[in-house]
Amino acid sequence: MKKTDTLMRVISLIVFLAMAAYLGFYIVRRISDPVQTALTVTATMSDAAPMSGLVIRDELIIRSDQQYIDVSAKDGAKVAADEAVATVYGSEEALERANRLHTLSQEIQEVTASLSRAGNIQVSGDREQTIYTAISGISAALRGGSLTDVDAQSSALASILFRTETGETATEEYLQQLQDEFDQLRQTSAGDIQQITVGQNGTFSTVVDGYEGVDPEYAGQLTPTELRELIAADRVVDTSSIGKLITSFNWYYAAIVPREVARDLVAGMHVKLSFGRYYDGQLDADVELLGRAEDDEQVVVFRMEKGMADMLAVRAVSADMVYEEFTGLRVPLRGLYRYYAGYMGAADGESLTEGQAVTLSLGGQDIAARVSEVGSASAVGDLPAGVESGSAADLRPRRRLVVFCWPWSADEGPADASSGGGTVTVPGREAAPMNVTNYYDYATVISGREELDDSDPDKWDIPDRMCVFTMTGMQAERKLVSLIYAGDEYCLLSSTGTDALREGNEVIVRAKDLYNGKVFS
Repeated sequence: MKKTDTLMRVISLIVFLAMAAYLGFYIVRRISDPVQTALTVTATMSDAAPMSGLVIRDELIIRSDQQYIDVSAKDGAKVAADEAVATVYGSEEALERANRLHTLSQEIQEVTASLSRAGNIQVSGDREQTIYTAISGISAALRGGSLTDVDAQSSALASILFRTETGETATEEYLQQLQDEFDQLRQTSAGDIQQITVGQNGTFSTVVDGYEGVDPEYAGQLTPTELRELIAADRVVDTSSIGKLITSFNWYYAAIVPREVARDLVAGMHVKLSFGRYYDGQLDADVELLGRAEDDEQVVVFRMEKGMADMLAVRAVSADMVYEEFTGLRVPLRGLYRYYAGYMGAADGESLTEGQAVTLSLGGQDIAARVSEVGSASAVGDLPAGVESGSAADLRPRRRLVVFCWPWSADEGPADASSGGGTVTVPGREAAPMNVTNYYDYATVISGREELDDSDPDKWDIPDRMCVFTMTGMQAERKLVSLIYAGDEYCLLSSTGTDALREGNEVIVRAKDLYNGKVFS
């Protein structure tokens, strides 16, 4: 038994040490070679110019010098000509009677609804017995699985348990009492009220802020400084106003726009405005008029046909004028790389390894890059007559295709390869020549399925080449992409082909000595 126990302890200790060693190795490996990834998603970004300004509408203030007024129209409600928006009461007693009529009307509706749902439950007689009967009915309905009966019985119980504000139970007798009081009070107050109506169709609003007299023409005559002063000034609101009527279908936005943006605008031009949290989405707008300029700013008045109901309570507000929208695969800018490739002498290319740091000199630019791929050696040139390929007499120079990558930067354009040449410098070595060729399908060249034709000059007119690295399994895989839009931290990309970047791919945004095919443990 003792030998067996000792053996088990030794085996357990060995297993524990092995697991600890593996875990320690994994932690050290992750610390020394950290990897950070991000999933690609389809997103839309916009290029916009920020503005600040004033919302302008055609507005008529509704006034009354009466003391007791009840506004009946709701904010944002459409009202027709001669329709009542408020009621005037001749005295405080008349107003109290109106309030009581309103309370009675609501209570009559509640009691009527409770009695109509009560079903066969009788609320008269012994209240305790009635409550017991209602609870038994709910229990029976639950056992029978009838949700309709459960709802009816629950409503009946509620009508018994819950009372009105006066403490009365919802009964037929109490309903009749309320109705009698309502009829009598309505007859008494028949001559108490007078309606306030509007003279034309429009949209009603209770918000009166003192800007009702500002129109687009007036705003267009202001300088940016004057418009700011108008927005910041304390406005005097008429105390006799009970609301206002917006009489036009269109509304306007007088904005202070950067001069460099305003130069591209003309009257009648169609643009899109975004008001952020005040309106969900973008609004189509037309340039109504170009106002006065001052220093680097200019006043511009925009006209819109939609969205007024959402902007009724908004006056001074910031907005963005959207130039363009871009849709693509969103990737952090840290995951975007430029790439170039070139042919080097076989010996020079063979001395390079994937992930190695080098300096590329292309078209006068010195670029800190890393080796991403090293292709196989290939023979070039014509064989002399009678000489067989691969023989000792075959002295043709051999070359090796090498692909280089480096992080994309907005401050750096594509390297100029029009000269067709450059050098590769490894720290501690002399610069090795490279015949640059960045217009090819490098995948087919490296695999040897296609030979590059250097003689076609049109192939030198090429677009900027970029790529990302995705985590495919536990291996880095380079995918060619095109840049659609670059923001401060993210970019939008497009990609085509059978091995294209797609939504849901895991893009590597941080890794040590990254190269195509690198295996991560």
